Amino acid sequence: MKYREMTCSVATDLTYLLGVKSWKSSIQIHKKIGPRRKTRCFGALSIFALTASLNGGVELPDPFAPPTRAWQQGAIYKNPLPKKPEPLILAETEEERAIAERIVELYKVFETNPTDETLKPYISDIYIQHSSMLPNGRQPLSALFGGSAEEWPVKIDVHRIIVKDNFAFAHVNFRNMDNDNPLDKGLAAVDIYLFDKDGRVTEHWDVIQAVPSHAPNPNGMFVQLHKGE
Repeated sequence: MKYREMTCSVATDLTYLLGVKSWKSSIQIHKKIGPRRKTRCFGALSIFALTASLNGGVELPDPFAPPTRAWQQGAIYKNPLPKKPEPLILAETEEERAIAERIVELYKVFETNPTDETLKPYISDIYIQHSSMLPNGRQPLSALFGGSAEEWPVKIDVHRIIVKDNFAFAHVNFRNMDNDNPLDKGLAAVDIYLFDKDGRVTEHWDVIQAVPSHAPNPNGMFVQLHKGE
């Protein structure tokens, strides 16, 4: 018996004896795969079967165990969006609160009339962009939001702003950036801003994620449920 045939024969015998596969299933596998792949396939299967026998058999997952991963649970809940949210501002000083209020104003400009001139009080002339969507400078930012605001009913909900020194973090929901669907859930984003000494944004980072219609949990991507300390 040739080595390759012997390997396949041993694999078939082991799988039959250990109950991993029936002998008919093993023969069907023999027929379906090519001769060059038999050695690797059944060599690995033989090792698997032998290991299973030494370990007391193959341990199968409990079909009645609760799911532990999102893809196992399934996206069965509607993903809610808060209606007319008021931004939660976390700032310790008056200066930090003033920065947070300027961020709220900036998003209103993005919604309505984002031109180079209207953005100038908020965005530095030397604007460093880290987003993978845009180049440096104020003009690409005005072109992006300006094009959307001219054609679509852009809506930006600011949910949270955290300011520490000259850094600010904004948790926002961008909707209808490229459509007029009233049910559009848009994008969830965390914008990270660095302000200069004049109170204008000089550097920007972001993390963006699409908001799906359904999720594996009913909590929503913007709702705060825990009210305790």
